[in-house]
Amino acid sequence: MTNAEILEKLNASADEKYRVFNQKIVNTQYPMLGVRAPVLQQTAKQIAADESGYSEFFDTFPQDTFETVLLYGLTLAKSKLPLERKFDYFDSLLPRFDNWAHVDMIVSAFTELKKEKNRDAFLLRYEKLKEGSTFEKRTLAVFLMDFCLTEEFLPRVFALYKELQGEEYYVNMAVAWGLSVALVKFFEPTLAALRSGDFIDDVVYKAAQKGRDSRRLTPEQKALLPRKQA
Repeated sequence: MTNAEILEKLNASADEKYRVFNQKIVNTQYPMLGVRAPVLQQTAKQIAADESGYSEFFDTFPQDTFETVLLYGLTLAKSKLPLERKFDYFDSLLPRFDNWAHVDMIVSAFTELKKEKNRDAFLLRYEKLKEGSTFEKRTLAVFLMDFCLTEEFLPRVFALYKELQGEEYYVNMAVAWGLSVALVKFFEPTLAALRSGDFIDDVVYKAAQKGRDSRRLTPEQKALLPRKQA
């Protein structure tokens, strides 16, 4: 598909009721069309399947709405480009993230980062995001949750989460989310981390609350999670 055909498809798929709903839950400065995620996923898969169109899409596709930024990132993740070339394009995409949905959906789409060598390559290039903007920090936090929660990597995840936490709501919530997932996978070391004093109260109590809300922890485990003092 040409860029013009892609934009035509997005506009044809716009749903005004969904746009109004999505604007209430995604705090973004970008205009919204109201295109649902399954449509964007399917369109990204279709674009990624046609390597002959990569140059036009990745070099010239406009990224001026919530959906076009999201589509660009999803297509990049699904594309057959070499990993380092994906990273080059990702570098230019990162500053466009201004909301949690861009970060969470795009980062999780890079499923090739499940491979250890690819995970390590991403971290080597992007650990610096811990010094970045709010949504660059969230990008690193979500990456750690999605691809780095292994027994051997857990201490490094905790160390990076400790560095990432601070005064930024969307960063702290991502760190808490990651720790809540770690509770499910590695309960005892994660509980110890939450009790260690290394994490601020907002992160500890939000992670604990998410743990209590999980169906994957036992009642006995949930009873051990920290609670705010009355």
